[in-house]
Amino acid sequence: MLTVETSGLKGITSFTTYDGGELKDCKLKEYNFIHTKYGDLVPQYGNPGFRKKQLAALSFYKNGKIKSISLEQQTEISTPIGILPAEFVTFFEDGSINSLFPLNGQISGFWSEEEEGKLAQKLHFSFSFGDFCAKIIGLRFYPDGRVRSLILWPNERIIIDTPAGKMPVRIGFRLFEDGSIKSVEPAEPFLIETPIGSINAYDADALGIDADKNSVCFDEKGRLISLCTFDIITVRKKSGEKEIIFPTLKPGLTTEYEKVPIKLIFDTDTVSIGDTKATDYNDNTKATDYSDNTKATDYNDNTKAADYGGDARAANYKIAECTFLIMRGNYMETESCGDCSSCKGCM
Repeated sequence: MLTVETSGLKGITSFTTYDGGELKDCKLKEYNFIHTKYGDLVPQYGNPGFRKKQLAALSFYKNGKIKSISLEQQTEISTPIGILPAEFVTFFEDGSINSLFPLNGQISGFWSEEEEGKLAQKLHFSFSFGDFCAKIIGLRFYPDGRVRSLILWPNERIIIDTPAGKMPVRIGFRLFEDGSIKSVEPAEPFLIETPIGSINAYDADALGIDADKNSVCFDEKGRLISLCTFDIITVRKKSGEKEIIFPTLKPGLTTEYEKVPIKLIFDTDTVSIGDTKATDYNDNTKATDYSDNTKATDYNDNTKAADYGGDARAANYKIAECTFLIMRGNYMETESCGDCSSCKGCM
C-alpha cells in the first residue's frame, strides 16, 4: 500500500511492509529526491562500495511520513542550530528533524574507525554552558528543534560548564528542553561535592555510542541526582554498624574481569548505593523508590553491602543517620590477581 509520499518513488529494488501492507522501508537503484522542510534530499541509490552501510535508503512511518533517509552523499542541512553536514537523518512524524549523523560509514575489516575519523570534520557549537569545536557522531533533537543530546566522536574531549563545575567531557551530554544539562559523561575522574562528601565521578565502561544515558545526572534545577565512581565508601550507622562498599568485578567479554563502578542516586534526604546494574541512572527512579523494603544487610541471604554482586539491589541510607567516609579508588589500569574471594577493591 503506497501513500501519497511514497507512490512517486522510482527504482525500488527491495522493500518491507507493515502488517497492513504499508511501506516500511526500501532500497533504491535510481535517483529520487524527497521533499522535507529542510530541503530536497537525495536518498542512497548508487553502489555503496565498501565504506557505506547497506541500509534501506528510506524508512517510513505507518502513515507514509518519512522516518529516515540514508543520503546518497554527505549533504549540508539547515538545522535549528545551524548548517550541518549529514549522511543519515531521521525525522519525527511531523517532519521535524529527530537526529542527524554527519558520517554513516560501516566500520569493518575493509574500513577502519581511523579511516572514518579522517573524514569527520570538527564542527563549532555554541551553548549556554560553553562554546567548543569537536568531531561528533551525531545530534538528537526535541520536536521543537532544541538539541536533546550530542554524541562525541570516540576519544574526542570537550570542556563545558556543568552544575558540578567546569568538566572535561567524553562521549557527550544530554539536555533538558530548556537547554540545561541533564546528564554528562566525565572524561576523567572528576571530583564532585555531594550530600555525603566529595566523590570522584567516573565510569570507565560508559557506553560510547549514545549520549542519551550518562553517569552524572542532574535535575532541572541543577541538583545532583546520580553519579558513578570507583572510590571506596565507608558507611557508619548510628548503631555503630560499619559497611565498606567497594567497586566490584564481573566476568568480561574481552578480558577475564571488568570493573563495575559504584552507582549513587541522591534523593532529598537519602542516598542509594549499589553497582551500575542496580537501576538505570537516567530514569526517574528516586533513592527511596525501590519496590521492597529490604535493608542494606538483608538482601542476598543477609550479605553485607560490601558483598553484593552484579545483580544485587542498591542499599538505601538516610544521610542524617549515617557518617560517610570517601577514599579515592585506584583509577590506574592494573591486571586482576585472579583471586576475588578476598577482593579489597582490586582495579
